[in-house]
Amino acid sequence: MKEIFVSKWDHTPLGIVIKLAVIIMATEYFIMFFIEYLLLPELGDKAAQAYWVYLDVFLLGTILTPVLYVLVLRPMNAQQMLLKMKNNELTNAAAKLQVEEAQVIAAHQRELETRERMIQIEKLSSMGTMVGGVAHEINNPLMGILNYVEYAKDKATDSRSKEVLEDALHEINRIKTIVRNMLVFIRADNSHKESCDVEQTAKQTLALLEGELRRNSVQVGMQLADALPPVKCSAGSLQQVLLNLLLNARDAIAEQTEQRITLIGRMEDGKVVLLFCDNGPGIPPDVREKIFDPFFTTKPVGKGTGLGLSVSRHLIEEAGGSIKSHHEQGYGCCFRITFDAV
Repeated sequence: MKEIFVSKWDHTPLGIVIKLAVIIMATEYFIMFFIEYLLLPELGDKAAQAYWVYLDVFLLGTILTPVLYVLVLRPMNAQQMLLKMKNNELTNAAAKLQVEEAQVIAAHQRELETRERMIQIEKLSSMGTMVGGVAHEINNPLMGILNYVEYAKDKATDSRSKEVLEDALHEINRIKTIVRNMLVFIRADNSHKESCDVEQTAKQTLALLEGELRRNSVQVGMQLADALPPVKCSAGSLQQVLLNLLLNARDAIAEQTEQRITLIGRMEDGKVVLLFCDNGPGIPPDVREKIFDPFFTTKPVGKGTGLGLSVSRHLIEEAGGSIKSHHEQGYGCCFRITFDAV
């Protein structure tokens, strides 16, 4: 961009007036000199006085027109073009600054949201550690209570007391199962060569959410093929994946009159295929490619971290399997999980 230099002697109103005055005076002086010293001595009194006036005007117009165009109008046009280019550049620069400002604001907003989610994740991590410690601590007095109740049942003489103590033992064993399942879920598991039984792991996961699912009238069904072989995935990893999918499905079908979740297991080409399906509205096409991205969620703020599916895919891929969204006839949303069989 050429630098535009404007001074009071250039194409400013004062500069133009001065330039025009100088040009007109110089032109008039040249015409007077031409007539006085060149034409008059030759023509003398042969021409009338009006002729010289008309000649003066004609010569003045003839000379001034190209001179004014070259010295005034053309430079002014060039300057207007430069000013227009400068204005366009400034307009483009302003638009670019607005876009960059919007991007900075959006990046700042994303940073704030990420920070909030990381705080939430840290809270969840701390809670997991705390729950693990509490579960271990519960086990000791729980075993003592179990022994006391069994002793009392053995010493009871009437059938009613034995029946009540038998019910108490049943509830204590339920607590024991829940605590054991919690310990399986939160245990650090870095071995990707372990295997687990799909049906047993699924039942342990459902036991953890049995009360929650019952309160929300969610029907959970399992359609597992007979003699389904173990899969090359640790029980803790598979349990966490199933738990994440259960919670997502529970939220997705919350508005349905009849809420159903189905786990289907079968063999395909020597691999164990699990279909985790619900009767919800399904995944919108515009977000289908984003559902496994970290921190992506369609839930309201505070209802989810956006990490469930991302963590699930990470755990499954570490075990050598795969997970993807899948269309299954008769269901709203399905996830297809594939594992190598042991």
